[in-house]
Amino acid sequence: MRGASDDQVEARQQRLWRLTMRARYIGILVLAASTAFAPEELTDERWLATVGVLAVVGPYNLAFDLVLRRRGTLWPIMAFTDQLLAVTFMAAFPEAYGGLLLVMVALNATSAVAFGSRVAASSALVGAVGAAGVVAIESLDWGWYLVFVATSAFVVHIVGTVSETETELRKRHGELLEGIDGIVWEQLTRRPSTLFVTGRAEDVLGYAPEDWAEPGFWRAHVHPEDVDAAARTYRDGIRRGEHRELEYRMIAADGRIVHVQDRMRVETDSAGKPAHVRGVMLDVTEAKEAQARARQYLNLVERTSLAMLVLRIDPDDPETLLVAAANPEAARVLGAGQDELVGQALDDALELPGEAVRSGLLEVAHTERSFRAEDLRFPGVAGGRRVFSLYAFPLPGGSVGVSMDDVTERTMAAEVLRRQALHDPLTGLPNRAMLLERLRSGIEAADRSSSSLALLVMDLNQFKDVNDALGHDHGDRLLIEMSRRLQRVLRDADTIVRLGGDEFAVLLTDDADVDRATKVAATVHESLERPFQLGGIDVQTSVSLGVTVYPDHGGTADQLVQHADVAMYQAKRGGGATCVYDPGSDQSSVRRLALLGELRRAIAEDQLELHFQPSLDLRSGTVGSVEALVRWRHPDHGMVPPIEFVELAEISGLIDELTRWVVTAGVTQAHRWSEAGLAIRVAVNLSVRNLADPELVPWMGELLRRDGVAPALLKLEVTESQLMDDPGVAMDVLAQLRGMGSSTSIDDFGTGYSSLAYLKHLPVDELKIDRSFVAAMLEGRSDEVIVRSTIDLAHNLGLEVVAEGVEDGATLRRLAELGCDRAQGYFIARPMPGEDCTAWLSSPTSLTEVRASLPAGADGPVVRAVPHH
Repeated sequence: MRGASDDQVEARQQRLWRLTMRARYIGILVLAASTAFAPEELTDERWLATVGVLAVVGPYNLAFDLVLRRRGTLWPIMAFTDQLLAVTFMAAFPEAYGGLLLVMVALNATSAVAFGSRVAASSALVGAVGAAGVVAIESLDWGWYLVFVATSAFVVHIVGTVSETETELRKRHGELLEGIDGIVWEQLTRRPSTLFVTGRAEDVLGYAPEDWAEPGFWRAHVHPEDVDAAARTYRDGIRRGEHRELEYRMIAADGRIVHVQDRMRVETDSAGKPAHVRGVMLDVTEAKEAQARARQYLNLVERTSLAMLVLRIDPDDPETLLVAAANPEAARVLGAGQDELVGQALDDALELPGEAVRSGLLEVAHTERSFRAEDLRFPGVAGGRRVFSLYAFPLPGGSVGVSMDDVTERTMAAEVLRRQALHDPLTGLPNRAMLLERLRSGIEAADRSSSSLALLVMDLNQFKDVNDALGHDHGDRLLIEMSRRLQRVLRDADTIVRLGGDEFAVLLTDDADVDRATKVAATVHESLERPFQLGGIDVQTSVSLGVTVYPDHGGTADQLVQHADVAMYQAKRGGGATCVYDPGSDQSSVRRLALLGELRRAIAEDQLELHFQPSLDLRSGTVGSVEALVRWRHPDHGMVPPIEFVELAEISGLIDELTRWVVTAGVTQAHRWSEAGLAIRVAVNLSVRNLADPELVPWMGELLRRDGVAPALLKLEVTESQLMDDPGVAMDVLAQLRGMGSSTSIDDFGTGYSSLAYLKHLPVDELKIDRSFVAAMLEGRSDEVIVRSTIDLAHNLGLEVVAEGVEDGATLRRLAELGCDRAQGYFIARPMPGEDCTAWLSSPTSLTEVRASLPAGADGPVVRAVPHH
């Protein structure tokens, strides 16, 4: 975009050129007159010469005029051709010598104005040389010639210098106007609808200067809400002849709202009347926005719940910070007025909790690095009962901004949550998470002091009987009383922990060895052997207790807990009160530890196998479900019995990973059978530890959705003994599983002494009679009575019955006669891998012998459709 100075110079140049062309037309007339009215006698030849002059000079001048109108500029060559043409006429009409010299002087003047003194001097020199030749040849008067030369030199110098000076001044004036970061404007009062502006107008608002010259342009582009007030201010200023300064909004070409500040000056004529109005219009949008942001920030600081201070270093003492500003919240927290705080030393306004905070604040002032401190209690603020988080940050000019956030409630809530996360909600004792935390800290301390520590893990032997006989409320009361009794007989330095259920632990530090641990165990036994009063009944209790010592029995917290758990189970199995961990008696502990590490790897790397044992419907003679049984074919030890590695998984905490592997493999197989047209429900066993996993049921639901398997194709089984360890949790988990659409089953029914009061409320679909009753039912009447009673009980409760361990056709027939719904055992089919089971299910002859043992027999396909809930 061209600047205003360039446009003004060019416009002036065009005006000069147009003036030059007018002067040339006048010169033509003068030339014609000098030719026609020379001193000699007026003849026809003279008139003919005049016509000839007009015929030559007229078209010549007209040609340059057309060039000017088309190009907007004139060619400097015209200055030279003018002189040569004049000299030519002088040679042709020497009698017009005087008039032609006058024309040549005029041409030199117009050339100086139009093209500058340099071009004018060069063309004048050409004319002077030509004229000298004509004077010499025609013997004309040299006096006129000398006057012509002197006059031309004077005119070229004076006129050219003045013209160039004026052009330079106008250019500088234009550049000066363009250098102003705003719109410089002018309005003539004689033409109030016309507005002239500098080229910066296009930069500021996007409108070209010529747009502003249109009548009504300014008013049309002022914001509608501001236009009347702004116009009224302008009119009032012009009427009074006074200067005005005002602010309003304009709408830019791109739709932006631009805030402008306009400073107008009214210029008057000699009569004191307004002649024109000039002004400078500045874009103050950024300043307005900055002011708005500053007001917002100030309002935020004034209204925020953070106590905020601005500090600066005392010029007389570089180690002292003065309060430069404070918001209302800071004044409230510090118990002083805002004005009162300003100018005080920080130490006088606020008692800092320690030298570290003061040093940190000074360091911010000197190094411009931020500083943060948490959990601060200022003694002078609410007696030190409030907790603050402090953040200090550098500000311009070496000042320091300080925010103090009152985090008392948040800190208290965090402490409550931490206590809840690390303590048992029933007894208030530390839980397993805190035990592991303190074990790790104790191990580090023992390593530093080359000492030892001991861990005791105990299990209450009579807890299940109390729950069954008196209910869970009395069971909870027993656990609370037990925790209180332990707290009374043990030292405050000893950590008493409830691990879960009826398991407790005691951590002994201060160089605790086996002797001290066994003495503490004896004290615990003696304390707990005294009866507890529950509901007016004296309840006699005892515990099985396992002991481990660091570093003899484990090098980590997890190992100590695991080995203490093993020792406790050894005490429980051996019928003793206390058992110190002995690697040699830990059921081939080396092999077990090796298997434990390899089991973890086998689960992670999918090295286990899943076998399936069909379950036969005794009414239709078809198979609708299979039980999934995990197998571990170890490369060195061969087939490891499930009871061995499942127990390892239980003790080590791998049972959740093992169960998830089994469920995943079972669902995958169900999906394969479903795609092959075989609707088979897969039953998976759950551990009591699985029931404590809150993520288990959501995970199963997501797995079924991911693999596209109907929930009805998955059945979950829990043994009766595990179910009765914590019936409340079991009922909740089984209800979630049924709500998901899967069926549930109680495995090994008859061995866990379950209460009918619980059984009738449990959300289960079937009972599985333990194999110990089924195997002996044909040999002893009592076992058959148990089987018959269980079948009747289940049917009366709306449950199906499955008999386990069917080894012969006679047992199968008798179960069918008693109304048992389904059966499974070696007589029907042994557990087999998935591919073999698929082949077995697909073969129509797989159940030929089995069906022959059923009372009425059965024909047809092996597989039947699975009923959905």
